[in-house]
Amino acid sequence: MAGTGTSTAGRLLSTALEYPFVSSGMLFRQMATDLGLSLHEFQKVCNEDPKYDIELDRRIEAYGKEHANCVVESRLAWHFIPDSIKIKLVCDFDERVRRVAMRDAVDFEKAKKETIFREDSILSNYAELYKIEKLAPDEIFDLIIDTTDNNPDTTLNMTLEFLKEKI
Repeated sequence: MAGTGTSTAGRLLSTALEYPFVSSGMLFRQMATDLGLSLHEFQKVCNEDPKYDIELDRRIEAYGKEHANCVVESRLAWHFIPDSIKIKLVCDFDERVRRVAMRDAVDFEKAKKETIFREDSILSNYAELYKIEKLAPDEIFDLIIDTTDNNPDTTLNMTLEFLKEKI
């Protein structure tokens, strides 16, 4: 979910492992920019026309098939790249919103409103497109890290320790 630290953790992990990194969030933002839309405006477009979500999901799926060793940050990578190690980051909602507000340089209330809209839209779209009723159910993950009080280095170290044991 937005603000949990997945992009930061993904970049740090890919550097530590020397693996390529792809972020669905970055791809989604690039698609919005290419259309001259804000992230919020683009989400509204996606709610009306699922072709953009489908295109993004196909990119993630293809990337996972083309790269044996990589780090992928995506809400649905667990679904499209099933033969992978799956790590979920969670965080207190208000802390996530605070991080999103800081990242996007907006006030807390605007970030909260847009985060709720985006997450509701995403769940609705996934249910319609893929019959997924719950975003990132805990039981499909190999590791879950709460980043509410963690800095990025702590999250990275926890991930690397887990991977040492797993691999």
